[in-house]
Amino acid sequence: MPVRSLGYIVAETTDLESWRDFAANCLGLMPAQSPREDVALFRMDDRPFRIWIQKGEQNRFLAAGWEFGSRKEFEEVIERLKAAGRPVEMADVMEARARHVDALARSSDPAGHPFEIYYGRHYDYAPFVSPAAVSRFVTGDNGDMGMGHVVLTAPNFEETHEFYKDTMGFGDTDLGRFYLAGGGPDDPGVGFAFLHARNGRHHSLALGQMPESPNGAVHIMVEAATLEDVGRAYDRVVKSKGKWHLSATLGRHVNDKMTSFYVRTPGGFDVEYGWNGLVIDPDTWIPTTSMSVSDWGHKWAHEKDD
Repeated sequence: MPVRSLGYIVAETTDLESWRDFAANCLGLMPAQSPREDVALFRMDDRPFRIWIQKGEQNRFLAAGWEFGSRKEFEEVIERLKAAGRPVEMADVMEARARHVDALARSSDPAGHPFEIYYGRHYDYAPFVSPAAVSRFVTGDNGDMGMGHVVLTAPNFEETHEFYKDTMGFGDTDLGRFYLAGGGPDDPGVGFAFLHARNGRHHSLALGQMPESPNGAVHIMVEAATLEDVGRAYDRVVKSKGKWHLSATLGRHVNDKMTSFYVRTPGGFDVEYGWNGLVIDPDTWIPTTSMSVSDWGHKWAHEKDD
């Protein structure tokens, strides 16, 4: 059975206070009660957390937490991982309790990206209140659409793409080829695979045919409920005068129709802060092929003005 959603992400930082400031005051996430002094948790709905930041020796993305719907689905994917030759480490009951799940395991994909799998949703029923007055974040009914999406690099693109489909149960949504060097005769383009889990979000995972990212991921995405939420967050970044780095200006993506901007996290990877993403039916969706990234906007910080 397939992955149900991106339940949470785990990242590492040398400076927890910078993440506390960024997550709460820039993104508008709600600080949550943490089981440890060296961990900061942030929530965006009625789940106890969606982002787990732990103190460490690096600033980087560590792992996606993929949710399965039942013990049976969880055990089946563990068997598929073992059959595919991937390592599987079962977490103990205290680790699972800290993650607010019934059972937890760890593995990695063929590109070397660690991930966690789990089943069992725990709720604490505390209402979400944003410290930056974000109206709400879009995670679907009962959180079924998950916290958003994550984009990873995969130098061994075909192998990693097939692993996520055959072993983890993702489906193709869009198979892009983006000509990031201008599309000239010497530009081979970069392959991308946008994959959906068992929910309506256009993609919960995307893979780019690129070298390994030094920060562990390219970006994660969170979706706010209104355009005003996105605009106010954009203003907070601009008005920070460089405290929070704007990676890309406002724009609208071609494939998932998301209006968004990008801001750099203290972990070195980006957050795409979006609104109004396309909702699909995973049972009937026919994969598309996109040849450009955005309808408009999304001017990256490294791009020169014409």
